[in-house]
Amino acid sequence: MKRVLMKIIISKILISICILTFLLSCSDQFLQDKRDYNNLTTLDVYSDPEQAKAVFGTIYKQILERYNSPFCGSDPLMRQAQNTGGLQHIYTEELSDGGFRDGRYNGSNGKNTKAGNHIANPPYWNDPRSSSSNYNNFNRYTLFPTVFLINNFIIEIDRSRDLYNNDTFWDQLKGQAIFARAWLYFDAVRLWGGVPYYATDTDQPQPGDRSLRMPIQDCIDKICDDFQAAAELLPAVWDADNDGRFTSVAALAMISRVRVYAASPVFNANWDDPGSRRWQAALDASLAAEAAANTAGYGSSISDIESWDRAFYAYNGMFNPEAIIKIPKSDNVIAGAFNRWEQYVRPGAVISGTNAGMPAPDEVLMKFPMRNGRAAIEENGYNNEKFYRNRDPRFYRTFAFSGCEWPGTNTQIWLYTYKYSTSENQMYRYTDGSRGDGGAQKKSRAIVWKMSDPNVPIGGESTSGTDILEYRYAEILLNIAEAYAAKGDVGGAISYLSKIRSRVGVDAANNYGLNDITDKYSAIRTVLNERAVELAYEGKRSWDMRRWLLYEGGAGFDPRLADFDDGTRFYTPDLAWGKGWRIYDGKDGRPNYTKESNVLTKLGLPRFAGTKHSSKLWAYDIDNVYPVDEWNPNEGVIDHPLKTDERLLAVSPISRNMTESQRDAAFDKLDAFYDGVGMETVNPIQDSRMGHKYAMDSGTNVTDQNFLFAWRGWYYVYPIHYDMYTPGKGNDWIEQTAGWMTANANPTGLGPEEQDGTYYYCTPE
Repeated sequence: MKRVLMKIIISKILISICILTFLLSCSDQFLQDKRDYNNLTTLDVYSDPEQAKAVFGTIYKQILERYNSPFCGSDPLMRQAQNTGGLQHIYTEELSDGGFRDGRYNGSNGKNTKAGNHIANPPYWNDPRSSSSNYNNFNRYTLFPTVFLINNFIIEIDRSRDLYNNDTFWDQLKGQAIFARAWLYFDAVRLWGGVPYYATDTDQPQPGDRSLRMPIQDCIDKICDDFQAAAELLPAVWDADNDGRFTSVAALAMISRVRVYAASPVFNANWDDPGSRRWQAALDASLAAEAAANTAGYGSSISDIESWDRAFYAYNGMFNPEAIIKIPKSDNVIAGAFNRWEQYVRPGAVISGTNAGMPAPDEVLMKFPMRNGRAAIEENGYNNEKFYRNRDPRFYRTFAFSGCEWPGTNTQIWLYTYKYSTSENQMYRYTDGSRGDGGAQKKSRAIVWKMSDPNVPIGGESTSGTDILEYRYAEILLNIAEAYAAKGDVGGAISYLSKIRSRVGVDAANNYGLNDITDKYSAIRTVLNERAVELAYEGKRSWDMRRWLLYEGGAGFDPRLADFDDGTRFYTPDLAWGKGWRIYDGKDGRPNYTKESNVLTKLGLPRFAGTKHSSKLWAYDIDNVYPVDEWNPNEGVIDHPLKTDERLLAVSPISRNMTESQRDAAFDKLDAFYDGVGMETVNPIQDSRMGHKYAMDSGTNVTDQNFLFAWRGWYYVYPIHYDMYTPGKGNDWIEQTAGWMTANANPTGLGPEEQDGTYYYCTPE
């Protein structure tokens, strides 16, 4: 009965769609037919190719409609309430209304550690909650209702081929549907681990069905089979009217992404074996994707840093050789498919508002190498005060700092703090446009301007039509480099890292700065850093940190088992490391990783759990008070103590597209300004004049000041919501994800044995 009800609801939704939601065409094209779609029949829909495309347009919209900036990620499941890596390391969470909220785990043992409280709407399957409306509610954007919708669409395609005699049309539509199904499953698997995989009508759950969670490798193979099937049905490039649809190249590229994820430590207990079958599969898939992309003309647009920068905004509504998958956007108010990136990154000094832009943590700034490709350390010529000197070309296309002119405007920005008064609540201010003492808190000497479209007018920040690049050609090259590195082929890894760096103009001398790679581990470490640089602020870093266990290396990390103070949230991170539940526990073919030997120690990387983001500020004469009004309403400009200083006025506006020689000349004047006015570079935490209140990951109260990022081992893969196991709901046969508790309860801190989940996602080959 439930299956029949489900099919009735699916059919009603398919037939009663609104064609205005059709997003598969160019981002500015929407069908506006005035027919009464409530009275359409299946025959009406599938005998008309435009109506049939629009049916899938509804599915496509359901998957992507909340994807309004690069931070959203590709999956509808994550966008409900998951951390999406707003500041590179899963620190903030993007909301559907365009804002951000704090999403940090702080080490407390509150409700958020319960199984499922990270997930607003858990994915139901098989026997649902007691109410069938929950199971069949398509507004939840959950996994299986959407999969069943897609499967029903595929079935109707094959039934309807005689209604419109064009096999190419039906094959391409079917290929897109299969692609969408595989995409949803991959995002579910990397968040929750294995799930039942329903690919055909006969696979659909029957009443009383008890489909078990599939092993990770079986899920991965089925996902890749689906993408391969889609690749065989889709074109490599669409015509202009259909730009933005899934392609065969995108399908092969997704196999590359899936295989690399499956070979990574989070799923692969044999990740450290150069002969790993999963790493070989990842390499084979990635090389196949590269070959297909090259043949189709992808990757051909970037030859220098200028073309790298333009790839993010110069191809709206047309074929973009760098975009393997792009999310078409539109500034059409009726369509409402906006890209809100400008709303997040443009500071108040540019838009005459109070927005602070997106401050960049010092840890991220330091990942970007020097101009010659070497690490940004003093031995290689790095200057902490003049941090902008001689950096990787991508640094200048990713970050803005004092003296920079915002793209598409005539506004030169200044980023420094000054002392406004001696009052504790009004002591410091900042010059980015944010107001009051709070405006100087959580700031950096650099903000993000990567992907900012100079064609978006002031005032149009929340309604931009700039397409979003979800999967770039560069990622394929990075996947190949990573697979070579993990297999111990250092030469292969260096070759593909060189391709990435040569495209953006890194100094070719000294082998693009890659001579420090000497073994498998240094190769992997370099690839991961290169991904952080090349794909910075594109929503990819959080996934890299998950799959490589970059928080605690698989050794476990639990402040509750250290010296955690409930009142102040103070704990000693070194005592927390190596404690608590861990996926590498020495059982069932998994290594026995400890604090002394784990993924991080092998790679030579520090743990991230137990740290906080930091930042350095330019500070002007903060021993003295400058009671300057922040905002001049008559002039509509930002006021600050050095607004009329001749040395500031002498700094040439530093544009994003300057040549190297032009930029160096402007830097000479910026250096003269810094030195001439006596500017300082200050770390608020280390400088007693400012203190924790103004630090990036800190605040005014003791719990904020004691904040350290607390990532527990069980966070890598989320649980099945505890509500599924409530008595009377009949789901106790579903295995809980290992590391989590089945009951609606928090761990007491007595030890990892409390976490009684039995589904392991980290498996040997």
